[in-house]
Amino acid sequence: MEKKSLELTVNEDLTDLQAKKIREYFRDVPIDEILSGLKFAKNRWSAKDAGILKVGRKSIIQKEVHSVTSEQAQWRLKNWKMMIANYRRRGYSYPTISRIKKILIQKSKKK
Repeated sequence: MEKKSLELTVNEDLTDLQAKKIREYFRDVPIDEILSGLKFAKNRWSAKDAGILKVGRKSIIQKEVHSVTSEQAQWRLKNWKMMIANYRRRGYSYPTISRIKKILIQKSKKK
């Protein structure tokens, strides 16, 4: 098999460890897999840069419950049907809503 050489220009400083990892990836991983990974990374970076990257479930849950007091958690649980409607309107899945409810129950018991 003929070996090919690739020259890479980067916009920021590249450490020795980073250069070593890049060489290792190109040596060990098939080119098609590297290209699909780079495409994914580029699309994710573009979405993040544009501010449209959807956050993961764990981040959504933390955003919903991190500053909720015990009283607020009790109110949300008493008005749970309305809360579900709001969460569904925001596009949350039922498993995400269920996880939010589980944490709200825990918070409502704390005084």
